[in-house]
Formats: sequence, C-alpha cells, structure tokens
Amino acid sequence: MDRSILDKYIIGRVEPQIYAFTTGTVPNYLKVGDTYRPIDQRLNEWRRYFPDLEKAYSAISKVDQDVYYRDFAIHYYLEHDKRLHRLLPSDMEQLPYYSREFFEHASDKDVMEAIDDIKRDFAENKGKYQFYTFAERPTAQTFTYKRGDTPFDLRPNQEETVSNFTKAVKKGRTNLCCDAFWQNVYSSQLRPVKQEVQGYTCCVGQGRREERMEEDGRKR
Repeated sequence: MDRSILDKYIIGRVEPQIYAFTTGTVPNYLKVGDTYRPIDQRLNEWRRYFPDLEKAYSAISKVDQDVYYRDFAIHYYLEHDKRLHRLLPSDMEQLPYYSREFFEHASDKDVMEAIDDIKRDFAENKGKYQFYTFAERPTAQTFTYKRGDTPFDLRPNQEETVSNFTKAVKKGRTNLCCDAFWQNVYSSQLRPVKQEVQGYTCCVGQGRREERMEEDGRKR
C-alpha cells in the first residue's frame, strides 16, 4: 500500500526544533529559524525559494521536558552578543524571498554557542531570554526575579518607584511596566533591592522587546 499521500498530511508529535541553512543565493549568510514540524519538511518549503540550500544545523529547542525557547533567542545572541549583521532588504537586490533571519558570517558554531548561553541563562534564572511552556504555547514563561541575601539602601528615586509600584499592585493594577520598574530599582551591578513587591512576578524578554515580523508568511 502506498502511504506517501498519508505522509503529507499525517504527522506524529514533533518536538520544537531549531534549524539553520546556507544558500548560494545569499552567500556568506546563515539562516536560523524554528519549526514544530519535521525539519526536512520545513527545509523543502524553503527550497522553493533557495533550491541549493544546505542544512547546517538542527537541534531540539528544549531546556527541560516542559520548557523550550524560540529562534529569536538565538537571533538575539547572534546580533547582540556576537555583533553579527542581520540581512536587510537593501543588502541584496532581486532576492527570490527576503527573510530577516539571515546573519552574515554566522556559523553552526555560533548557533551552538547561542544555545549554550540560552541553557545557562535558564539554569541560572537570569532572565536574559524568553522561554515558553508546552501547556500554554506560545505564551511566554513567567520569570520571577530572585531576591539575594545582601540588601542595600535605595536611592530616593528608587524609593519612590517601589512605593508607587506597591500602591498600584495593592489597587489591583496588572498592566504595569516591569522593565521600567527594575531599571529604576536595580543598581548597575544588578544587586537586589532592600524592599520588594510581594506577590508580583515579571515576564521579561531578551534584553529588549522585539516585535516579531511574520516574514515567512506561514504557520510554524
């Protein structure tokens, strides 16, 4: 019995995965993406635009059984830690398809370094990257800052920020800008504040909040 037709429509459970490929159409660049479908299937879709693409890397994008990361965590590392150039529409003319997920002079080694940094960030609970849970996909995992053991006195502007934030939480406010809060109350060494807002957790992104462009025009 020929099952090829069924294979096109029936796919078993696939773990979230990171993939990377190169193509002569965009020389000296590495494309880094993610998918919830088989890697070969996703790469074949890209071959419609880049027939000569070659897979450079792939891996499961989980940090534990219930939590995973997305491709933009790797993008952040490549762009901000490695200082690699991200492809712009003006960089190359007449591309068959433009994607901002190409990084100049990036390699599979850079991707592996990014993944190591992401896993280390998760293990140490630093909040540099954003993580997601399978139960609430694609909701970001809530990140809670841990209080240290060495308190220090707040500056006047920090005292005011903590006071205003505490009052707002007690009034039932939930739409608060937690990034601005922590920028005010944390010192340059990121030491813990003497006071803390009880019962409030903060969902943080990867250093800055990037708006995700659906440049691929498809469901992942």
